[in-house]
Amino acid sequence: MTHKSFRLSWTLAQVLLVAVCILALASPSWADKSAPDFTLNNVLTGKSYTLSQYRGKVVVLNFFTFFCGPCRQEMPDLNKIYEQLKGRGLQMFGIALSSNPTQIRFLVKQLGLHYPVLIGNDKVSDDYGSIAVVPTTVIIDKQGNIVQRLEGTRSKATFLKLIEPLL
Repeated sequence: MTHKSFRLSWTLAQVLLVAVCILALASPSWADKSAPDFTLNNVLTGKSYTLSQYRGKVVVLNFFTFFCGPCRQEMPDLNKIYEQLKGRGLQMFGIALSSNPTQIRFLVKQLGLHYPVLIGNDKVSDDYGSIAVVPTTVIIDKQGNIVQRLEGTRSKATFLKLIEPLL
């Protein structure tokens, strides 16, 4: 009886593994897909930014919310990366989702962010895969194609390994 129970458990585990693999393969792959264009306003200045204007540069989009603690931890590293690589063709944007603009202005000033922070909306979230996890970071190559879509925080070193070869 124990042997049959083990066999049944093993078979169930195999079926679940196959199902997970199929779902992973069926998930949308973002690599080499054209980045959806958008026009969003800077939370501090009100200036409009349109993604397509940055063709020829490597663009990093960092989606976040005001109440996201891990986002706040990651932003100073993103700011350092921006300062370090902007002269080599990097453009970085923070995109605030589901956040009050007053709170975002406070956050930008508190963290001393130098890259533009834009007020996002449902359309840009949907266009980039219905952002459900923050932070989500999207790396776009000089041709305007999505190269990476990362959910969750990453270290400065990890970001540099992904960005520098594209410059």
